[in-house]
Amino acid sequence: MRKIIKKIATVVATATMIAAMGITAFADEDSTYSFMGNPNIFGVEDEGDTTVGWVPTNEDQIMTAVDGMDGVYSYTGNCVVAGDKEYKVLKDATDFAWSYQMCLGNPDAAWADNQSQFRSTFETGEYKVYVKPANGFVVVIQNQKALPTVVRYHSRDEDSANFVDTNKAAIEADGYSDVALDDAAYEAFIKECVEKEGGTYEPANSTDDNKKDDETVTTDDSKKDDTKDDAKAETTKKESKDDDKDGVSPVVIVVIVVVVVAVIAAIVALSKKKKN
Repeated sequence: MRKIIKKIATVVATATMIAAMGITAFADEDSTYSFMGNPNIFGVEDEGDTTVGWVPTNEDQIMTAVDGMDGVYSYTGNCVVAGDKEYKVLKDATDFAWSYQMCLGNPDAAWADNQSQFRSTFETGEYKVYVKPANGFVVVIQNQKALPTVVRYHSRDEDSANFVDTNKAAIEADGYSDVALDDAAYEAFIKECVEKEGGTYEPANSTDDNKKDDETVTTDDSKKDDTKDDAKAETTKKESKDDDKDGVSPVVIVVIVVVVVAVIAAIVALSKKKKN
């Protein structure tokens, strides 16, 4: 009996290793990154527009790889109404909607639902977003400068609604621990992107610029885009939400089923062999 159990354990371990390798390859192959946000930064004056902005299925919002910058993607847009605008970065949005949202400082393999929501102060005109998924970095460049940016680290209803500066100390002060953000590496990325656009780097984030009237508590206006985040793609999000409640993707479910079938088959085969 012990020999049978050991053989079954070996089969399960081998199948699990193969499945894990398959999941990794599936996750990394042909992944896309999309820029979501207030319709105003997508050339539309109506913030209630349902065709652009907070629309994961919009393929026009998929970012493209940047020449000369390994693992970096960009999106070029046009802001038609100046002011503070909110946005998110999604992975494989056309397939999984809001399931894989960027978390500041975390690699894309760790992205999940209800992650970081950003707010930058835009001027009217063209801008360019740069994202480095492997590090969870994002910066918006306009007029050759990095826009002042704050972040709501996680965006679930039960999480803090505060928008704070995009550095580790500010996020931890808002009640989070084990924040993976590397401030020096993030600043180096911002500098590289600014210089890529022909500008001279100056730190975009400062307490005086971003915390207007002690803006650590989210006002009704600041929550406006977060509400749209859930409302704009409600149908698509419902389809993926059930899978994400326990952090299990459809791919993992398929793999588990395959492993279970393999184990059952091994048990039956070994039992028959023992009887013979």
